[in-house]
Amino acid sequence: MVTTPFLGPALHYASLGWAVFPLAPGEKRPITAHGVKDATTDEAQIREWWSKWPSANIAVACGEISSVYVVDVDTDSGRGIDGHESLKEFPSLPETVRQDTPRGGFHAFFQASNPPANRNSFRPGIDIRGNGYYVVVAPSIHPNGGQYKWSPGCAPWQRTPADYPDFLRPATRAPWSQETQVRVPMRTSVLPDTAVVERARGYLAACDAAVQGQAGHDKLLWAAQCLVGGFALSDTVAFELLASEYNPRCVPPWDLTNQRDYKDFMRKITEARKNPPRGKPHGWLLEDAGYSTPVILPSPGDIAALIAEAQREHADKKSALYREELAFLCSPTGLLGRICSWINATAIKPQPLLALGCSLAALGALFGRKIRDELGNYTNLYCVGIAPSSAGKAHAMNQIRRLFTEAGAAELLGGDTVTSDAAIEERLAAQPATLFLWDEIGHLLSFMRSGGSSHHAQVVSMLMKLYSAAGSVYLGREYALSDKQRTIIQPCLCLYGASTPERFTEGLTPQNLQDGWISRVLTFYSHDMPSKARGLKLGGIPDDLIQDVQAWATRQVPLDFSGGDVKTLATPSHTPAIGQQIVIPTQVEAEREFVAFDAYAEHQARHNSDSGSIWLKAEENARRVALIVAAGQAFEQPVISQQDAQYACRLMKFLLADFVMTVEPEITASITEAAKRKLVAIVRQFGKAGCVKRDITRKSQFLNQRLRDQMVADLLEAGELICIPSGHTAKFWVPQYAPQNHAIGNTGDCPSATPKGAFAQQYDRIAGRSLQESSSRQEVPTVSQGSNPSRAD
Repeated sequence: MVTTPFLGPALHYASLGWAVFPLAPGEKRPITAHGVKDATTDEAQIREWWSKWPSANIAVACGEISSVYVVDVDTDSGRGIDGHESLKEFPSLPETVRQDTPRGGFHAFFQASNPPANRNSFRPGIDIRGNGYYVVVAPSIHPNGGQYKWSPGCAPWQRTPADYPDFLRPATRAPWSQETQVRVPMRTSVLPDTAVVERARGYLAACDAAVQGQAGHDKLLWAAQCLVGGFALSDTVAFELLASEYNPRCVPPWDLTNQRDYKDFMRKITEARKNPPRGKPHGWLLEDAGYSTPVILPSPGDIAALIAEAQREHADKKSALYREELAFLCSPTGLLGRICSWINATAIKPQPLLALGCSLAALGALFGRKIRDELGNYTNLYCVGIAPSSAGKAHAMNQIRRLFTEAGAAELLGGDTVTSDAAIEERLAAQPATLFLWDEIGHLLSFMRSGGSSHHAQVVSMLMKLYSAAGSVYLGREYALSDKQRTIIQPCLCLYGASTPERFTEGLTPQNLQDGWISRVLTFYSHDMPSKARGLKLGGIPDDLIQDVQAWATRQVPLDFSGGDVKTLATPSHTPAIGQQIVIPTQVEAEREFVAFDAYAEHQARHNSDSGSIWLKAEENARRVALIVAAGQAFEQPVISQQDAQYACRLMKFLLADFVMTVEPEITASITEAAKRKLVAIVRQFGKAGCVKRDITRKSQFLNQRLRDQMVADLLEAGELICIPSGHTAKFWVPQYAPQNHAIGNTGDCPSATPKGAFAQQYDRIAGRSLQESSSRQEVPTVSQGSNPSRAD
């Protein structure tokens, strides 16, 4: 039986009029889509939240909604901050509701007819929390493992909050007028006054973090405008502050090791410089001392240690945010969640994301032709699980085969491979709801891209047509004998394929980003190579899973032949007609989630020329996912709730963002370009240590020497690789790992900064080629598997 130790306290706070909402277990991060905006005193909603997340921490929304304003006193020995010391400049706090926090600080709760202004760092270690902010409350668990506790005799049910003390009221900032504006000369020093940087650092802490889907780019732009305009900082210093202080708080943060994210981040600083806020003079924040903090001048050794710590913290936070969202998405509710849990619990190498993708496709086929939503969306999904070789990709498929066979639903399982589009037609004619589980789907895609056979070439085209035919009639290919043509009514083809990253991207072209194929595929990309779980036994399948799958597999839906013409399709070469599916309603709140997500997806499509088209079916796929989740939660009267919609939309954002950052950059227009990408990947594997030419040669035996040398030279000229010659040898890096004094854009002996042609000569010497051979190079031919190229690219 699942216990919910936090439900009782959450309901108790709500009974006091405090609006609450759930945070991730042991963390301060909201679980719900809108965070503090979702806070409520509604008992039914609170019970639903903590039934779904029984270990969730409790947050109370500050300000008008709860009629409480909080003075947050904190200590941080690492930063030399002690809020208790800062309080000594003020009179004693009045006795009020008070909570002790696990780091040695406390929260003092007050009521106020004249609410105080919010202020981060009102004094070092003191924050003022009102409208739009929240605090974590007992018995929640702090990230450090400690527990929030009410001070003795100071719980909210033991005393009433006192009136807010005026001496802790932040000064109200007067609006800017022509009389108060002071023109400050442009300051572009790379090393500005330390006090200015500290004030800017404090100001950033008060700026709203950028949250994806909630005008995040606008918030980053405002933060940049405040730094380059308000504090008159140089672009370099502004970037350093945004990267170290602001970016880690964003959800998700920009990945500054990724070229696309880095350029997007830098573009906001350039835009901020060109477009300052209206009515704000340059340097308008320079005289605002409200964000100043004591200046501590560390030694050079301390600086180096702080930089190293900041870099580690940034990487850890970025990884933590990714892991937190991944953990949430891989823990769905209902039948889907139970199947995922079983698959992961029996895996020698658990791959939760792949288990989720495979389970979604499996339930899509199980529910197929039996349910739909009010807009005519069905459950057919195409999912691809991507993971490195030997990372446990096949386990989820094997378990789904076991489950369906044991539950008497083996007829839903299609063949493990496919020979042609005609074979798919024949399969669907016999079983219109079919689940294909294809291992190494990347091989099939690569074969089709390279030419393959005419039968294989039509498979993707047919899959695209079937995706949109789930609610109608699919007409098969024409034959000389008319009775051979297959008419399939409401086909539900669900597909899950597994592949390695290299094989998957080899089978895709840039045209696939535009033709609609990729937008129909949900890509579950696992970046993990999990260690083996020893001592596991396969064991039996839980009875409840078998019973639930069996119930859906044998479930009958009423047939409806009122259409008249449908009767004429019931011939031996046609599938039997199916009538009115169970219509699963969508709650009003859930519909709002889908509409908001569609607006977000359309924005992404408009502003991303390369990958815009993959967002066009994002809402449709989200609705299909939500339909599957809802059907797995209630057999008799399922309904698509707001939580189901939120989950589905968050999953689509996660998958598409990961695809854009991870898969899309590796999709190439030609085999030659794909080979170059492999060379870059080889060098990247060596990280900061770099590699020598023989390392590249050893790992790229698929190329002959002339092609390899020519491609490496091209990559060096393009700046995608960095080479530092040393005598008769040289070392290679990808730009982000190259030694700092040889980074792209620097001058001196950096190869990427030398004129085109000059480095080609230098590399020719290193590669052991003559200048004559270099000058007579021809166009790069297409890569062949043998030692000689077979044709021109």
